[in-house]
Amino acid sequence: MSLFFMHIPKTAGTSFRKGAETYFSPERIVYDYGPNAKATSPFVKESLHVDQPDFWQFRQALDNPAMIVGHVPIVRFVSLWGVGNTITFLREPLQRIASEYEHFVRNMDYKGSFKEFYSDPAMRNRQRRAFSRVNLEAIGFIGLTERYSESLEMLNDRFATRILEREDNQGKTRLEDEYEFDEEDLVELRKLNRRDIELYQYASALFDSRYEMFKSNQPWAHACLVEATTESVSGWAWWAGERDAPLEIELWVNGELTSTVRAVEFRQELCRLLPPRGGYVGFYLPLKLSPLDKVQCRVAATGQWFPPSPRLIEETET
Repeated sequence: MSLFFMHIPKTAGTSFRKGAETYFSPERIVYDYGPNAKATSPFVKESLHVDQPDFWQFRQALDNPAMIVGHVPIVRFVSLWGVGNTITFLREPLQRIASEYEHFVRNMDYKGSFKEFYSDPAMRNRQRRAFSRVNLEAIGFIGLTERYSESLEMLNDRFATRILEREDNQGKTRLEDEYEFDEEDLVELRKLNRRDIELYQYASALFDSRYEMFKSNQPWAHACLVEATTESVSGWAWWAGERDAPLEIELWVNGELTSTVRAVEFRQELCRLLPPRGGYVGFYLPLKLSPLDKVQCRVAATGQWFPPSPRLIEETET
């Protein structure tokens, strides 16, 4: 098994990467931090940072790498490694921005003010943009910087690894230390990074659900309620890991079980992510619902709810 680690800057990714180097050895890790970065592997530079890169040939030429890692968006490698083998970490957005600013000042001779830094469009919603419209629910593993120990615990269990905890490249003494903001900066940061804040809140809810299942020795399902309207409910679901059996999904409306369906329909839009079962992981239920009905799905075998909170029905446009 080979992993793709999407290293979002200032999310404890360097600590994780160095832990992975200790476990796998640096020789088994491929690095892509850009054409001018010293850390980028020579083979990556000569294969991918060229006018017409052949990603398929690049993947075929690699000799059983344990992991590919870099400051890259998920779309760069997810279709070669598969979404189930993709991992990343997220961090509370405002803390991440402050940490990145400190990193720029300390290591890149940045002379601008903090406000100039976070006002730059390139620095806004950095975490959300890295996912390129890939649903969080599909990704093999998403850890949280603020819950790093628990993240490693689950990740090591999921991928049968023993990557140890460490703290590297930290601007502050400890991961749990927090930056403080002036009220003016706080208001502006929240406005400029609304999408990152929403992403982190949802990722935290998913993390809580997954950790609860993990501690209960229950298997985790990658599951998403894609659409819920007055006329139908649809989504997709599959087991994490190597389990290939289809999932049975319960539909709950206003707190009551109304129907069940198997997740066996083809979802073409997922194929670029290399989901299991050849993409036959979808479900669709035609039914009559009313606006403001609350809908939630549950994995019948384990009781895992998705989404983490009920969703209000959207009125179908005519």
